[in-house]
Amino acid sequence: MEGGTPRLAPLTGDPDPNQIGTDQLDPSVTRLRVKRPAVRRGWLEHGPGATDARGHEPFVEVGWDKALDLIAVELGRVRDRYGNSAIFGGSYGWASAGRFHHAVGQLHRFLNLIGGYVKSVDSYSLGAGRALMPHVVASMDESNASHTSWSVIAEHTELFVSFGGVPLKNTQVSSSGAGRHRVKVGLMAAARAGVRFINVSPVRDNLITGGPVEWIPIRPNTDTAMMLALAYAVERDPRFDRSFVDRYAVGYDHFSAYVKASISR
Repeated sequence: MEGGTPRLAPLTGDPDPNQIGTDQLDPSVTRLRVKRPAVRRGWLEHGPGATDARGHEPFVEVGWDKALDLIAVELGRVRDRYGNSAIFGGSYGWASAGRFHHAVGQLHRFLNLIGGYVKSVDSYSLGAGRALMPHVVASMDESNASHTSWSVIAEHTELFVSFGGVPLKNTQVSSSGAGRHRVKVGLMAAARAGVRFINVSPVRDNLITGGPVEWIPIRPNTDTAMMLALAYAVERDPRFDRSFVDRYAVGYDHFSAYVKASISR
């Protein structure tokens, strides 16, 4: 509080404090917020159904009691006419001020109370990772839960290769509330320890370490092609240990055939 006015500040002790959001109490921001429920005018006046005005007509503010009644009636209508499979619980939010205010969790718990709903599978954040990674290394959940710590990377890593860099702007939000931002200091500690960094990316400056970074520029959306080319080069290298792959990998024959076919096109 400053002079009786509340303010937001980064977490005390954060080595790389995030300035995003510290202006959320500023009047220029608060006046842009949705302050109460609002309903599309056509829907409010004529009921559900698409019209030519959708996307153009204004929204009309209503009280919470009115909004809750409208939602209850509409959920009942859809469930009675089409079944619970016609209800899509589509909130994707994951970062929040604590788990109780986790929007997607609260929405799904509520919809489960009326018999269930259809939810989304995977996310745009991880792209094809959830579908592909279980066949390569492990599931994304297992992978995300077993990251190597920055201190171990600094002590034991010789070569750090990234596709698409490690943009610091992408490390400023963490799930479940406030926390320390460790990526920037971790990268810099690794650079000071002599780790060699290679960044394969269309953008030069999305891997900042405070030290030298070897940049391999590629065109957008060509990273997968480059990875396949690297796999082809590894297999042709005399040091390639096929016995290791045969022992620890499943389906390598299929992958190898795909890589060779891709290169030959």
